[in-house]
Amino acid sequence: MYRQTFLGLFWAFLPPIANTAIWIFLRQQGVFDTGEMTVNATLYILTGMILWQSFSDALQMPLNVFNQNKRMIGKLRFSREGLIMMGLAEVFFDLAIRMLLLVPAMLWFGVSVSWALLLAPLTIVLMVLWGAAIGLMLMPIGALYQDVGRFLRLAIPFWMIITPIIYVAPDSFPGSLLVWLNPASPLLLLSRDLILVGGSIFVVPAVAVAALTLPLLLVGLAVFRISIPVLVERMST
Repeated sequence: MYRQTFLGLFWAFLPPIANTAIWIFLRQQGVFDTGEMTVNATLYILTGMILWQSFSDALQMPLNVFNQNKRMIGKLRFSREGLIMMGLAEVFFDLAIRMLLLVPAMLWFGVSVSWALLLAPLTIVLMVLWGAAIGLMLMPIGALYQDVGRFLRLAIPFWMIITPIIYVAPDSFPGSLLVWLNPASPLLLLSRDLILVGGSIFVVPAVAVAALTLPLLLVGLAVFRISIPVLVERMST
């Protein structure tokens, strides 16, 4: 992935750093109000950006994997699920690299670590699998119609804005309803709270999403497996 690049693995760090810098600058200029935060705003936004980037990568991964390996899928016999495993491995690899940013950041801003941090890896893994499950459901349609991929690229930045990443989750209607119904919010916000705060109000919705993650992932893999022969036939014609 990072071969023949001057910056190498720094490309994995760059998106969350650049996005955090932009939003911190806009916050300092008074463009938007983040609300009262219990931790430093830079660390709060950086953590949210890292988690959001991984969710976004997982969401787009199934369609990207299919588009990148169309020829191999059409010509060779092999376990197609291996492509999804490879895609997930790339998402987790980039996530692990980005999470390294939080170590010096938490030390710099003096954030105390609680035992709840031990639960964060589980919720983060579930968040990535949740994004991949949604992506798997969209992949067959996206493989047939390029509109889906174009729509995702258009919708993801807007989706990020309505997810409380750069601001504190609103506690009044209708903003609170939008947060609770947003499929990206519960596990992402719980993961950030476990890392930075040690507790969260999003435990209940996060548990509900977590309970749906593995069943939806299995359904998505079944849809992926069933759709591949149809897609290969369509490509051959």
